[in-house]
Amino acid sequence: MSLLSLKKSKPSAKATLHSVDSFIDDAISYAAGKGLQQETPLETLADSNQKPKDTRVKPCLKAVKCNATQKQQKGMRHATFTLTPECITQLSLLSQDSGMAKSAIIREWISAEFSKRQFRKR
Repeated sequence: MSLLSLKKSKPSAKATLHSVDSFIDDAISYAAGKGLQQETPLETLADSNQKPKDTRVKPCLKAVKCNATQKQQKGMRHATFTLTPECITQLSLLSQDSGMAKSAIIREWISAEFSKRQFRKR
């Protein structure tokens, strides 16, 4: 390693100063999937005596509540179980042949099996 490699190099990009509010607004915009807001130089903020408007993006809670309500009305819950590759193939073929969803086929099979066993117990 030579002394030239230790020489301090100039930064490739010029650092810009941001106010805390503009940084937070940019972070919220980025999280919402929007691009960065226009940069406001720190000098401009210091010169203005006006109170900056609150331009933060607030999430829409109504959409989340509607989705949760729709899921609760169905009365179904997710379930995780393991199937062999052969069973997965057979279930896919049954689904294609009948035009029913795989989960609907499984629910129908469970109902039929349950009703058979109820008659056996009586």
